[in-house]
Amino acid sequence: MFSSNQLHCLLLLAAAVAVPSSTVAEEGYWPDGKTYCVTLTYDDGIPSQITHALPQLKVANLKGTFFSPGGVTYRWSQEDLDQVREEGHELAGHTILHPCARKNDWVKPGNASEDYDDARMAKELDENLANLIKNGVKRELTTFAYPCGSTSIGEDNHSYVPLVKERFFAARGTQFGFEIPSQGEIDLFEVKTVAGHERDLAFQLDQIRSAREKQGWLVFMFHGVGGDHLVISADDHKEMLRFLQNDDSVWVATFQEAAAWVKGKQSTAPSATSIPE
Repeated sequence: MFSSNQLHCLLLLAAAVAVPSSTVAEEGYWPDGKTYCVTLTYDDGIPSQITHALPQLKVANLKGTFFSPGGVTYRWSQEDLDQVREEGHELAGHTILHPCARKNDWVKPGNASEDYDDARMAKELDENLANLIKNGVKRELTTFAYPCGSTSIGEDNHSYVPLVKERFFAARGTQFGFEIPSQGEIDLFEVKTVAGHERDLAFQLDQIRSAREKQGWLVFMFHGVGGDHLVISADDHKEMLRFLQNDDSVWVATFQEAAAWVKGKQSTAPSATSIPE
């Protein structure tokens, strides 16, 4: 029989052997000793992302997350969608009709978020999810972005986050800022973001530096890249990628990868009730 001290040592050794090497090497919150995390996300499945964003991501050897509404094809062709997937980027959900508030004059009558009830939204989320699965996305890993950042539907503006939680792994909102998950649990179904088209390049690079300083998770939201709507210039987008490419301290991860890392950390963090008196 082992003594209590011997048994304690064996248990510690077994735990050490079971931990993945990347976690053992980790010096902070992020994997492999990285200081901070940046996620590059692209909304709406629009042509300029194929024309400009994809080639620039390929040159920089970085991966992004593409939140695409609609069916198998929307504003992309099936070949475009195949290219996104084959180059290792994440395909993710963004509803079918991209419902936004009625106050936006470009929203078609009957397709405003106020026109939705739970049944209609659930059906649309299921269709969006089925199309992603048909294109090779694993159901249990599928992520989502709320159109226009709105998490409410109906004339009463009630939340449809519960419907999203039933179907997706994590979700990005549009609340400005970046997360600092090392300082406490964050909401993985309304992750903050910084819009890449707002302000100038200097502002965007400052956001990256701030995230690095605070060891945070910065999720950029892009729409048009060198064209289309809510546009960041192709040159500024390229410079942002170059900055990240040259920073050895950053982990550039897809939204699913980063959310999975944070979720794993949060699930293993000691709860308040487990802390000794």
